[in-house]
Amino acid sequence: MIKKIKKKINKKKIVLCHGVFDLVHTGHINYLKKAKELGDHLVVSVTSDNHVNKGPGRPVFNTQQRISFLTELKFVDEVYESNNPTAVEIIRKIKPNFYCKGIDYPLNKIIDDQNLKNEISAVKKNKGKFVVISERKFSSSKLINDNDLNNLNDKCKDFLKSIRTTKSLNQINLDLKKLNNLKVLVIGEMIIDEYIFINPVGKSGKEPILIYKKDNQNKFIGGSGYISNLVSSFAKSVDLVSLIGEKKEDLNFIKKNLNKKVKFTFEKKENSPTIVKTRYLDAYKNNKIMGIYKLNDEVISKKVEIKLLSKLKKLLKTCDLIVVADYGHGLFSKKIRNELQKFYNKMYLNTQINSFNRGFHTLSNYKKTNALILNESELRYEMRDQNSKLEKLLKKLKNRIKLNHLVVTQGRFGSTHFTRNKKFFCPAFSETALDSTGAGDTYFALTALGIAAKIDFKLVNLISSLASAYSVKNLSNKEYYNLTLLNKHLSHMFK
Repeated sequence: MIKKIKKKINKKKIVLCHGVFDLVHTGHINYLKKAKELGDHLVVSVTSDNHVNKGPGRPVFNTQQRISFLTELKFVDEVYESNNPTAVEIIRKIKPNFYCKGIDYPLNKIIDDQNLKNEISAVKKNKGKFVVISERKFSSSKLINDNDLNNLNDKCKDFLKSIRTTKSLNQINLDLKKLNNLKVLVIGEMIIDEYIFINPVGKSGKEPILIYKKDNQNKFIGGSGYISNLVSSFAKSVDLVSLIGEKKEDLNFIKKNLNKKVKFTFEKKENSPTIVKTRYLDAYKNNKIMGIYKLNDEVISKKVEIKLLSKLKKLLKTCDLIVVADYGHGLFSKKIRNELQKFYNKMYLNTQINSFNRGFHTLSNYKKTNALILNESELRYEMRDQNSKLEKLLKKLKNRIKLNHLVVTQGRFGSTHFTRNKKFFCPAFSETALDSTGAGDTYFALTALGIAAKIDFKLVNLISSLASAYSVKNLSNKEYYNLTLLNKHLSHMFK
């Protein structure tokens, strides 16, 4: 949707400039003036708040504030709000003769930026021309960072400052390259997340029940499939070992939605469906009303166990890290756990308590792991301790499990990473959540990658927190955090 702000465009030569314009400065003004010289009518389209993707705390100024400033510039003839991730729709609508970007878009960036390539293609289809305006470059992000103008809380600002004092953006980028050397093995239950949106109609005429009308529905890959898709953007290679049910259409859906980089081994669980977790949501506010899960959480048969062990024994020797997502739905037999324990030094474990396994699932199924990443409530449930400090819980836990790293996620209160008698706290970079489904898996997966790549622990926690903040902005696992987004966020945060 494009929201028009001023009068209709006439038939003169049209120049279009598109961007966030979060903190309008001299560089923006010079750039816009120079662009206006190319034609008769300068249009500026402003990215709406929900599509600004420069990391947490941005934009500093909301859409209307940014539009209001630009409309006051005499040489700007028209301002639009663009409620889209790119300028393609507005380009198709107004058919500019010239579409302009600043000198912060060199040739190599144009080649690598798929969104910009789509925009340029749309311009050329309408016989327009793409132009890079050569004016002195200023950075809104640097001005915002240097003057603490972002909308982050004090804990987040202090955390970023502590990283800036020890690492430059170039050093951070070198650390990130280490992720691309990793060979990852993911093992865990495959889950299909189904979201059904409904609207209340009213009380039934014959029965004391509320009637809903189905609006629409969406399906996404969850569980180990989601984790595999997520890490495939960062790692060199990803192998996935999991279970599926007997319906062919579920397998087809999974194959279609798995990243092509993921090499998978699926074994069929006898007399079982592929795990489907259906949530019913109010179509107006997206509030979850009810969940209905279709699964068989019995432990796998000996026949399936033998097949999985045969495949695992080969992969366990060649991978750099093992991401174990144990949701307690029957994949992890005692023999499979024992086989994994042989490679505990490269094992990263998340074993979740849920509505099906509460009271039966336990961390004591595992005796050794390099890292355990879990939610604080799960840790307290395991320790049967609601009040003690995390340090005390860690001491208790070490009597049960041998581990080098314990990472405890604490929702909007951040996360705490314990290792080598040291403690690292990372604040949450999102205090509100549209949907927390997948946020724990996101934090878990990226923390495992970062520790395995031997990246600075503070940076590991930051990357994981940024990814989780992005995750909770979306319903279910509709979108994945990826290396391109991470680079973009860090480049804006550390300019």
